[in-house]
Amino acid sequence: MIILLLPRTGIKLDFKSIEAVSPSLNILNAKASKGQIRQPIWLNADIVIGPNVNHNIAVNASQFLGLIQTKFPDVTISPGWVTLYLPPILSNRTYSWEMIQEMYNLVKSLPQRVTFPARAVLTRSAWQHFHWLLQQSERYTLTLWQGSSDPLTLEDLLFIRDNSHPEQIYYDIYEPLLSDFKQIALNPHRKRLFYSGGNLELYFHPDDDDGLWVEWFDAEGNITYVESILNGNSGMITFQVEMRDINSSVIAAVVLSGSDTVQSLETVLKLVSDHFSPWGVFLRISDHASLNETLRILRDQSKQRALYFPVWINMDVSYGSFSVPGYIDGKDFINSINNIFPFVTIAPGWPAEVLGQGYTDQIAQDMLKLCKGLWQEVSFQLQAVALGVAWDGAIKLKNTSSIYSLTVQHDGPPEKFMDGYKGLMTIRSHTENKVYYKLTHDDRISFLYSVYTS
Repeated sequence: MIILLLPRTGIKLDFKSIEAVSPSLNILNAKASKGQIRQPIWLNADIVIGPNVNHNIAVNASQFLGLIQTKFPDVTISPGWVTLYLPPILSNRTYSWEMIQEMYNLVKSLPQRVTFPARAVLTRSAWQHFHWLLQQSERYTLTLWQGSSDPLTLEDLLFIRDNSHPEQIYYDIYEPLLSDFKQIALNPHRKRLFYSGGNLELYFHPDDDDGLWVEWFDAEGNITYVESILNGNSGMITFQVEMRDINSSVIAAVVLSGSDTVQSLETVLKLVSDHFSPWGVFLRISDHASLNETLRILRDQSKQRALYFPVWINMDVSYGSFSVPGYIDGKDFINSINNIFPFVTIAPGWPAEVLGQGYTDQIAQDMLKLCKGLWQEVSFQLQAVALGVAWDGAIKLKNTSSIYSLTVQHDGPPEKFMDGYKGLMTIRSHTENKVYYKLTHDDRISFLYSVYTS
């Protein structure tokens, strides 16, 4: 291990068998005791069966991780999956949710930094799961690696780059692809390839990751007015979606508030996609049939590589202690999303009829029960007036998972702002991160003034 003595050189030990681990750690220990190790050390082994591998040739996970803890813990651990790349004509398998969960359960209690080596050619197609994994700890990163014959593309790398923080990803990629990637990735004028289920902090980069700086707009009036909103601003825009008969065809349509204007969902999605400024869409769905058709359209748009912006799916749902006739069953809402197009942020709300006592512990616990096990981003939709009555349950929602957030909404004319003021300020005083404020322009100005002058 003479290379350990070289300055500015990190070391990665790649273990192919468990028998080599203990002797190697003994050598590291001996050198460290003499002050001969001043460089970062990465210890790598494939410990979980991954895509396209049918027999167990992984290094024993418990022994590998256990030896590191007992013999030489001052390292970065690099636990990977045994993988095989097969052309799409033979296999479309990628990293599954079960593979990611198995890995996470092995490392979640470790104190070290962990970098997961992921086969780059298979990573984009499983990004929804890696997105979840990276959010579980600030100590987690990915190391993208390329097999010698893997047909990795520049677009694959750009997609991953655009959906992660720069410090979260390392690149073990062959030339000339790596140099081409570096040149294009750093171009501030290129269109970003954002994951439709990604979080808003990563997309909008608000100051201090404060969701208060993400603006919200309602699509209203006519399509020309909507275009003027998109041209002059940036943020999340709300579209009301329902089934409508247009030209003798019943389709998922966007109904612009304050008018009789109706546009196909495909039309408004294209409007958003065509703008260079960062925009996301908040789709408020009227009923189950509209939900299913909306998800099918989103699925088609995604297949056409035309959905590179955040997409939120919202309905008020009925479940458990907040079961109310006339609302979609919460399980049906979740199942439709998971079965048709799961790559969205799920944004469930409660029926207005159950909010008279505010956000009680019971309705919060039942909502958590409904959403348990989801890998998607979830943003719970809260009404500011009800938060002023009881807010304890709402804070518990956000604190349950790193992929959960809150969106506080207050509608109405400016003179009604004070009706929701208590709820808005209560949430703001208890938490700033992972909270968004879906307010009218006038209410947002009033709220900003209150926050920064009180």
